[in-house]
Amino acid sequence: MVWKEPSAAERRLREQLAAHGLSVSWAKIRRWREFGALPWKKQHGLGRGSGSTSELLPETFAVAEALALATIKKRPLEQAVLHVFTTHPRFDQVLAAPSVPLPECAVRRALAWYMARDDSHPLAAIEKAAQAAGNCPDKAMDAALESAHRYFPKLYRQAKQRRHPPGTTAPDNLADADGLATFAVATVLGFENFGADAIVEAVSKSLPELADEYGKQVFAHLSKAVREAEGDGQSPFLRRPRWPSLQDRVQRMEQVEYRVICTVRDVLALLVEASPALALARRAGLEDPDALHIEATRASNRRTDEYLRRAEAISRHPGDLAWKDFTGLLLNVCTTPRRLSTFQEDVTALDPALNDVPGLGRRILASRNLPTINSEDGET
Repeated sequence: MVWKEPSAAERRLREQLAAHGLSVSWAKIRRWREFGALPWKKQHGLGRGSGSTSELLPETFAVAEALALATIKKRPLEQAVLHVFTTHPRFDQVLAAPSVPLPECAVRRALAWYMARDDSHPLAAIEKAAQAAGNCPDKAMDAALESAHRYFPKLYRQAKQRRHPPGTTAPDNLADADGLATFAVATVLGFENFGADAIVEAVSKSLPELADEYGKQVFAHLSKAVREAEGDGQSPFLRRPRWPSLQDRVQRMEQVEYRVICTVRDVLALLVEASPALALARRAGLEDPDALHIEATRASNRRTDEYLRRAEAISRHPGDLAWKDFTGLLLNVCTTPRRLSTFQEDVTALDPALNDVPGLGRRILASRNLPTINSEDGET
């Protein structure tokens, strides 16, 4: 591909970055522009036969500086965009950067890129394994089952060591893991692709307590009822929800307004910022009224508790790693209609405890006789 020589605006931006100690080639700047990652004034003609020119916008440098910092280690541009969108590359800790005005189109392209590559969710990993097997249904089923039966036992072992990922429900035992694996594959590939016996067996492994409540024959009766329905040409699983495909998830994300995406990002960033102080208060048993209110709220709301636990896990990562889990949590909220519809209610239940996160941190540190840190200049 042959590119034109750098424009005057591209040269000027490169000079500005160099003046701040950032060496960026004009080819990289052109790449950022073509991706849509840089705010840029539209080209306007100079008159007949005189070509056209373009100009920098006031916010162009701030975005270019953040992208330059995020691409120092030669990361993909999509990753750099998400890094800038969720964290600030100047800091080791997570710090959302709403002041960096990334163009909406770049953020949406980067989110779609992440969704296509993310396999942190077990159903997404199963989906990818099935797709990699090609167009043969039998091979897709085998690949999906292999992926699921590898994931859930691993999750069980992690839970025993108390290190399974926040936001995941760990199996109670290996039999439960086996049953959950079957359910997961059925959710991705369709329950209609499984026979009645396989589904009932999965239920018996994951919910053995049903036999205690309804008698030892409950699973035999269930299997018989399902087989009779199949014999009459009816699928007993038609109403079971299926895991939305990647295309469906991307389309669902496209339907979420950008201002909503940014609002969710800002709220999650606040939870991440508050996490170290809240964790310290919880471990020390401090009776700060705001910390106690947050603990009471999370005890009464499962989703709020999950958001706080995942935010705390993100806060333990340096910024160049935190972007990935942060992006995953952001997408989890925005692409799940139920979560998105209740998100405001789930997080505003914490009010007013997080109205002054720096003040909360200072109070908790002071109660522990620890040195406080100025959140703006980083000095003690």
